[in-house]
Amino acid sequence: RASEAAGSIWPPQKRVDEPQVPGGFDPVRGPGYSEFPGDLLSFGKEPAPASHCDCNLVDPAWMGPGELAYHLSPTKMPCSRDHTRVFRNWLLGRTWVSAEYLVWATQGQSVPPLVTSSPIGTAASDIGVLGAPGTELLFGGGGVDGVMRSGARLTAGYWFTPRQEQGIEASWFGLETATESEVFTTIGGAPWLALPYVDSLTGLPAAVVPVAGGIPADPADVLEQQIAAAVTTQFGSVNVSYRRNLLDKENYHRRYLLAGYRYLMLDDRLSVDSRSFVSTGGGYPVNGSYTTDSFRTFNQFNGGELGLVERWWKDRWSLQVLGKAAIGATQIGTGIGGSTTTTKIEPIGGVDVETPVTSVGSGVLAQPTNAGNTKAYFAGIGELGITADYALFSQFRVNVGYSLIYWTTVARVGDQVDTSVNPNQIGVGTIVDPAAPTFNLSTTGFWAQGVNVGFEYQF
Repeated sequence: RASEAAGSIWPPQKRVDEPQVPGGFDPVRGPGYSEFPGDLLSFGKEPAPASHCDCNLVDPAWMGPGELAYHLSPTKMPCSRDHTRVFRNWLLGRTWVSAEYLVWATQGQSVPPLVTSSPIGTAASDIGVLGAPGTELLFGGGGVDGVMRSGARLTAGYWFTPRQEQGIEASWFGLETATESEVFTTIGGAPWLALPYVDSLTGLPAAVVPVAGGIPADPADVLEQQIAAAVTTQFGSVNVSYRRNLLDKENYHRRYLLAGYRYLMLDDRLSVDSRSFVSTGGGYPVNGSYTTDSFRTFNQFNGGELGLVERWWKDRWSLQVLGKAAIGATQIGTGIGGSTTTTKIEPIGGVDVETPVTSVGSGVLAQPTNAGNTKAYFAGIGELGITADYALFSQFRVNVGYSLIYWTTVARVGDQVDTSVNPNQIGVGTIVDPAAPTFNLSTTGFWAQGVNVGFEYQF
């Protein structure tokens, strides 16, 4: 029969350093015999293997440097059947993916004094005032660190050539939201909680005690006073790049030129929310008060990126050094808003019912005079990285590395808070001359850095 005449589907084994093209029948898709030369190529027109053992599939013309170095390594695995060529086609066989776990820190920022306290018995004019006897600073007035936190980076790419000379890739990374927050709750003014500011009319420290109807004569009437303050930071990036090898006739060294698009996002938020409930002579009605100050800076960078990647392979090891620079624009959107609401709680049918009494669109530090805006600035991005990896088998590598990103122009939320306030505007919701606080956008630089641990898989 024709199949018996053809013999085994495996041709005589070749030396590992001998070219494997054409490599014979595809043991998965091809029949045991053939009268057509086209059957010597697998689907997608890439060479079929000359052997089912991946240790024999060595051809620099049809594989990338990592795969080649692995197969010629004295420490490679025995025939692991990792499907180096057997199951590949032109699409999937040139696709690669990587996933990394990030432990990064970001640059911190300073925030002004936001919450103070004073002991019971303090004169009403001194409660919460910075520098007054007994005043304690509870939140703000210093730096908020960009603490080490977890994140992830996902990358996918496609090689246009089997030797991995040219390709395209897309990458995303994001860090866990960094949060510094505190909630302070007291009863009966022990202690009093306050929101500090600077009186723009006198230039002296002052404070608002956010209690409905003002400070009561009997502190015992204060059923509850609570202030919650928080600062959050979120950071992430997306980039798409084309890469091309600049070296010729190098099997274990690539110098890739990168060119593409880069997007970065930095989202800072600051909020101070207060509430209080004060009884009337120890009974009903109960007066409620709610005050909010909210600040946000949303930075988005869009620009073109160029870079250079040097990568060396030896046996099962690889070392990569990366440098990138992007030029474009940072669009900064600053949102500032506040509110002050008073309510009255009365029992109706045996149920406490809370009814709004007044409401204005301003808090203490957030007033109509500093509402924020949106601006765009010329900016640059720089990135450095170094990564070492090890091939568990020819298609699967584990890696560890370090990354540093610097962004020249961003706005941090703490820098946008003007603590100088015209006291005549507080609780009014309209602009009163002289207008204060004011808004003047302040920009600075920003960095993020940390270690990366992950894997890379070449289909």
